[in-house]
Amino acid sequence: MAIDDVKPILRELAKYAIAKKGAQQCATHVNFDVLELPCVEVMGASWGTFFEEASHRHVRLPVLANRLKTHQEKQPLIKLSEWVARDGHIYMEVPLDAGLPLDYLQSLIDEAHQVVWNKLDESARLNIELAGLPYDERSLLDRLIELRGLGEHRKVIHQIARPAILMRTRRSSETKIPVGAAKLGGRPDLPPDVDWPTYRDGKPLAFLAQLDLAEVDKFGSPIQGLPSIGLLSLFSAWGWMEEGDGDPHPPEEDLAEQAGYTAILHTPAGANLERRKTPRTVNSFKAAAVELLQVLSLPNHRQEPPLAALDWTDELYGRFDGMQSDFRSLQMGHLLKISDSMLSHHLLGGYALFQQEYPEELLGMNRAMIMQVGSDGNTGMGWGDGGELTFYADAAALAHGRFERVWGTCQCG
Repeated sequence: MAIDDVKPILRELAKYAIAKKGAQQCATHVNFDVLELPCVEVMGASWGTFFEEASHRHVRLPVLANRLKTHQEKQPLIKLSEWVARDGHIYMEVPLDAGLPLDYLQSLIDEAHQVVWNKLDESARLNIELAGLPYDERSLLDRLIELRGLGEHRKVIHQIARPAILMRTRRSSETKIPVGAAKLGGRPDLPPDVDWPTYRDGKPLAFLAQLDLAEVDKFGSPIQGLPSIGLLSLFSAWGWMEEGDGDPHPPEEDLAEQAGYTAILHTPAGANLERRKTPRTVNSFKAAAVELLQVLSLPNHRQEPPLAALDWTDELYGRFDGMQSDFRSLQMGHLLKISDSMLSHHLLGGYALFQQEYPEELLGMNRAMIMQVGSDGNTGMGWGDGGELTFYADAAALAHGRFERVWGTCQCG
C-alpha cells in the first residue's frame, strides 16, 4: 500500500484518538497538526502518550505485556516496539497498510488510552473534569482554591494574582505581518532615524519581539507605567545564538548589572516605520505573528516578593503551589492546547515562569518583570532545553514610562 493510501487511515485514527477523554497533542508536537503528525497523550499521566505515528507505516501504542501476545495471535503483523518498557507498560507497533479493519484499530486505541488512564491519580482526573467546563479564569481559580483547602486565603490569593498578556504565536512570514504589528522574531520595524541597538562593543543586539501598545491597552495595561500607544521593541544580547548550540551567548562581563545587554525601545504612535534588514553580524529568528490574550498570572516560586511577604508555613505554601500549578496547567491547556504547568510561553507583565530557582540577583533590586520570551517552534527560539528569557526593568523608572537598568535571565527547561 502506498504512503498516500495510508494517510487517510492515519488521519481517521488521529481524529478518533484526540477525541478521547483528556487527550491532547503532545508538547513535543504542539506546532504540528495532530491529524498530519499525531502524538496524542492523556494530560497529567506519566508516560501518557497513547497514540503516535511510527516509521514504516506503523502507529505506536502502549500495551500491557500480557495483552501483546493476545493481539499478536489475532494479528501476527503486530510487533513489539523497540521502545523500552515505561511505567508498567510496553509498546507495540501496528501496521496501517495490512488491511486491518478500522473498528479493530480503534479498539486498540481504546485499550491504549485505558492503559494510560488507569495510571492517573485523583488530582489528574479532577483536572481533566475541570478542563471540560466552560473556561472562566476567576471561577476556575475559586474552584481550585476550595479544592486545595485555601478558602480562608481566597482574598489574599486574588490580591496577589496579577493581570498579564499571553502572547500566542502562529506561523507566519515577514510579508504577511503588517509593519508595526505585534510579532516575535523576524525583522524589526523602526523609524528611519533610529539606529539598530548595539552592545557597547558595537555588536548588534538580537531582535526578539515588538508589540503594538494600543492593542495591549485594549485589555488594560498589565504593567504600571507602560505607555498606552506606540510600538514596544525588545532587543537583547540574551538572544545571541550560535549555530548548533541551544544556549544563549550573552557577554561574559558585568553579569550583575548587565549594562547594555538589553534595549527596550518605545516608538511613539504615528511614527514612520520601516522594516529593517538584520545585520550580518547577529543571528535572527523566524517571524511569528502574535495574538494577545488577557490572563491571570500567579507566582510559581515562593521567593516572589508578594508571596514571600505572606510568610506562609511550608504546608500552606505547598497547598498554594499545587493550586497554582493546576491553574497554570488548565490555563495552558485551554489557551495553548497543552496542559502543562511548565509549558514555555510568552508573557507581558504578570509573574515569570521559573524552570529553576528564583534569581537571587532580583532580591532587593526593585525591578518589575516586563516580558518573558519562551521557546517556540514558530520562531525557532529555543533557550536551552525549552526554557525562557525573562526581562526586568527598574520599577521606579518604569512607573514613569522609562525602560532603565534592564536585567535579563535565561532559565533552561
